[in-house]
Amino acid sequence: MADQGCRNLCMGVSIHFPYLVETRVLGEKPDEDTDTCFSWTQKSEFREYLSQAVLPAMDCVLAWLDSGESITLSISGLAIEQLFNDETDGADIVAQVMQHRLVEILGQTYYRSVAGLFSENDEFIHQVGRHAGLVEGLAGRRPQVFASTEYVFNSSLSDTLRTLGFIALYSEGYDHLLSAKSPNYVYSCRNLPILLRNCRLSDDIAHRFHDHTWDRYPLTAEKYASWIAETPGDCIHIHLDAGIFFGSGSNSGSFSEFFSRLPDALYSRDVTTVLPSSAARNPPRGEIQLEDLGLSSSGTFHALTGIHNMLQQSAFWCLEDARHLVTDQELESWRRLQSTDHFSRMTITSGSCGRVAVRSTSQETYNYFSAYLRSLARCEAACQAHLRSLPAARALRCLPPDTAFHFHSGHRFTGYSAHSLKEFSKLLEFVPDEIFVFHQERGDFSRWITDVLGDTTLARSISPCTQSGEAAHVVKERIRKLCSRLQ
Repeated sequence: MADQGCRNLCMGVSIHFPYLVETRVLGEKPDEDTDTCFSWTQKSEFREYLSQAVLPAMDCVLAWLDSGESITLSISGLAIEQLFNDETDGADIVAQVMQHRLVEILGQTYYRSVAGLFSENDEFIHQVGRHAGLVEGLAGRRPQVFASTEYVFNSSLSDTLRTLGFIALYSEGYDHLLSAKSPNYVYSCRNLPILLRNCRLSDDIAHRFHDHTWDRYPLTAEKYASWIAETPGDCIHIHLDAGIFFGSGSNSGSFSEFFSRLPDALYSRDVTTVLPSSAARNPPRGEIQLEDLGLSSSGTFHALTGIHNMLQQSAFWCLEDARHLVTDQELESWRRLQSTDHFSRMTITSGSCGRVAVRSTSQETYNYFSAYLRSLARCEAACQAHLRSLPAARALRCLPPDTAFHFHSGHRFTGYSAHSLKEFSKLLEFVPDEIFVFHQERGDFSRWITDVLGDTTLARSISPCTQSGEAAHVVKERIRKLCSRLQ
């Protein structure tokens, strides 16, 4: 019967609002008291998101609940935090939804962050626990299912999540992850049940609902319910970002009408709404294993991570290394810089599997990357006086593009830049020999290390190196010694 059509639907709505970095230069700062790291209009932008997206979404969710249908809610700690700092009644409305018996709240990292990609799990565990405690305080129950994204899902997290008390994990049902498998069944990873969002059906709403050129436009509740009922599987998981409810004029109204009509349309098709913890009880159809994430030794990126380009990879390396350079006074800023939204802004196209699409030009992505590194460098600089070794902190710090080392062939830029000493060591492992020789013969490496990083010891050590691998080893050993001075 399941192979002839699905009769179970798990509908989820996500609420999240990050602290994006300010891309304007300080000379354009409108207010002396405005924070120079994150958006200068954060409060007003959140207020708009609350009124135009979150509250309309909650109105529709409450209508679902009143009709006896269940809803899954994913809400970040950052969103809850800003809700309770706002002067409207938005927090009360969201808390009302969170406490409803037909609502299941997903666990996640507090900042909806990339902490799951860090080489050590302590930051990830801290954020998951902080978010779970916040949810329990508001809803009276701790999350049972963890909501992951492409940025943090890897096999090793399965063991960690099980230890933290989670019974299943949500991830995206991307084609490259499934290898021709259907996302509408339960899978497992190291004995932890894996639930997969149906990206195509989620994006039919998130990306194509307002697209007049779509060959299936307009999308009605009845048409969508028929697609759900005719799709094979044990349970279909639909994930929608609250930002989808954001609109103007008749468009926003038409979407709210579509969403509000869905319960009746689903009922007429004998489709039952269920919660993730219930869907996770279905027997697994197979095992899903993911490899380690990040940049390979050949300079290419693994497909199963949200790190897709060199800007994102550079930012991630600097972010992870900053943990040893940031003290308590800037710890909150460092954690806000972990939000996956920052990395989405460093790619031309982002937003899928039920998320609002964001498209940027190459210049816009580079501008955001530059502003991000400046913000991270600012956090580190504010902490230097409190660290054990100022020279070590200076040598290990994050570098904005204007002071980074840019690898060149003599004729053109190679596309690789080192924005930290760690990234410099990694790039040395795979840059072509002729690129290494070009810079080494000119003394570029030792000059940059001396003038920018202030490490004359490393500059002297790297000067006699004749091969890039040898130089990479020298730099790695120096990094190890510098890190020990900070401990």
